[in-house]
Amino acid sequence: MLSCQLRFFCYVCGHENLLDLEVPFAPDMSVEQVTCEKCGDQTHILATACPACKESFRYFLSDLDFPDEIRTLAKTYVHIVDSIRDAIKEYVSEFDVSLPKRWSVRLTCSCGHEYTASLSLPH
Repeated sequence: MLSCQLRFFCYVCGHENLLDLEVPFAPDMSVEQVTCEKCGDQTHILATACPACKESFRYFLSDLDFPDEIRTLAKTYVHIVDSIRDAIKEYVSEFDVSLPKRWSVRLTCSCGHEYTASLSLPH
C-alpha cells in the first residue's frame, strides 16, 4: 500500500478537501467515497499505485458511483445473455458467451511503466 494525500476541489462549492489515502498497488484498486467538508457533496474515487516505482498513483474522480455503475451494467449484461439463451434454447443446443470477470484500465506511470488496474465484476 502507498500512503498519500490527495487534494481535490469540490465540484459543487469549490472547497479544497484533503484526503489521506491508502492506495493499493496495481492490479488492485481502492474505491473511496468522500464527502465535502463544506457542502456535503459526495465524490467517488478509484485509485491505484504503480507496482514498479511504488511512488506514484493514478486516480479517477466521479460524481457517479462508478464501481456500482459498472456492476449494474454487468448485471444487466448477464440478464440479457440469460434471456437470449432462454429464447433460443429450442433451436440451439449449446449457447456459451464468455463474461468478463473484471473491468480493467491501462495506465502509464510518470516513471514510464505501463500497467493494468481492475475491479471485479459480478457474475
